[in-house]
Amino acid sequence: MKKVVSVLICVVIVLQFCSCVPAGDTKVTENITAMNTVMQITVFNTSKGTAQEVAEKMIQRIKEIEKLFDANLSDSDTSRINSAVTELTVNDETAELLNTAKKASEITGGAFDITIMPVLKLWGFNDGNYGVADDDVIKDFLEFVDYKNISVAGNTVTKNINTQISLGGIAKGYLGDELLEIAEEYGATALLSLGGNIVLCGNKSESEKWTVGIKNPNDTENIACSFECDGNKSVVTSGAYERYFEYSGKTYHHIIDPKTGYPADSDLLSVTVIGENGAFCDAFSTALFVMGKEKSVAFAKEHNEFDFILITENNEILITDGVTDIESENFTVKSIQR
Repeated sequence: MKKVVSVLICVVIVLQFCSCVPAGDTKVTENITAMNTVMQITVFNTSKGTAQEVAEKMIQRIKEIEKLFDANLSDSDTSRINSAVTELTVNDETAELLNTAKKASEITGGAFDITIMPVLKLWGFNDGNYGVADDDVIKDFLEFVDYKNISVAGNTVTKNINTQISLGGIAKGYLGDELLEIAEEYGATALLSLGGNIVLCGNKSESEKWTVGIKNPNDTENIACSFECDGNKSVVTSGAYERYFEYSGKTYHHIIDPKTGYPADSDLLSVTVIGENGAFCDAFSTALFVMGKEKSVAFAKEHNEFDFILITENNEILITDGVTDIESENFTVKSIQR
């Protein structure tokens, strides 16, 4: 029996998993709501310490990072950056993540942009007070959206006074990288469910990989495809079906195109990025959805350090060469030639 993981909306559902734990191994599961996301930490076994010790250390790390990055906490570095200041000193980790985010923005040509917060607020995706703004208002607020308006030198952040950031498209990826380090420190086999992000820590055995299932964007009760994946990797999925609201008979999803200020008009239904750097996986999954099929295929060909699974509106699944043993009943699977 295989370990099967499904990625859907803000929850990763583990199917047929408990019976897969080798005899004699321990299993500890801890749940926590943090960074506006329900998270689940499952530790199966360790070579050092206990599974409970590993899980508790991971929970502590989640709380530490939430205090730095959660925009809903008034004393977080994110909230301090979003205040009407032009220069401030931030924590080492915040500076590191901001530099990573700026690099991701550069690599994606601005399709990922952490300074999108002013426009997110217009749509209500920051606090749940949804609404559709006028074109002129969106255009005005877009003047504040540009990752080049924020710079980092050591621990000093300098920005335009109107610049505000949202780390929602990269912070969970960074968190996953930090938790994976803890798992590696303890020699732990673990599954980390961080909303639309999962982190696979180790393998069930030396010869068995994980089997990951991606939910069908058209029918979220079912899986679009499943594939084999090595451990010590992040698997991050972004799609319009994750978070949205309806107004006057029209659906508006949460993935905003930084160039237009509107929900991305994409011919992709979902994007999954697989790699060892969870922060970049997180940012790239958002960016590629914004880019659409053609630009995403070109991007995937240029970045061999990651693997990609693109589900298109034409019922195709496009995969890179590192995606193995993929199975799908309702989609046509095609390879992206690198």
